[in-house]
Amino acid sequence: MTVENRIGFYSVKVISIFIISIIYFIVGSLVSFLLNDLLPEEENLNKISTTRLFFIISGIFGLIGIIFYIIRIMIKNIPFFFDDMYGFKYSLLKEASGGIIISYVMYSYLDKLKIVLNEFKKRL
Repeated sequence: MTVENRIGFYSVKVISIFIISIIYFIVGSLVSFLLNDLLPEEENLNKISTTRLFFIISGIFGLIGIIFYIIRIMIKNIPFFFDDMYGFKYSLLKEASGGIIISYVMYSYLDKLKIVLNEFKKRL
């Protein structure tokens, strides 16, 4: 591989990681806002039994896992316009998994989940 091809390959890889990160940020933000609406309001937490609160938390984490799995599959299967440039293969890009970015974004925006988890912790 020549120096020019190597520079081209890593440039395409960095640009691809940048684009994938932005996609994960946008999708993670939208999903977080939607999931936040499924959680009970803070004022109503006292009316919910601990058992029901446990099932609500479990259900939300189950949904997060399933949604995260579906999002990763969808993003990995997006046809990428830089594929085959300078020998770059999008399908081999490990960063397309996006675990860290989407996890951080979803946790940061799920404010109600943090409140529900703190309430559950107080009850234990």
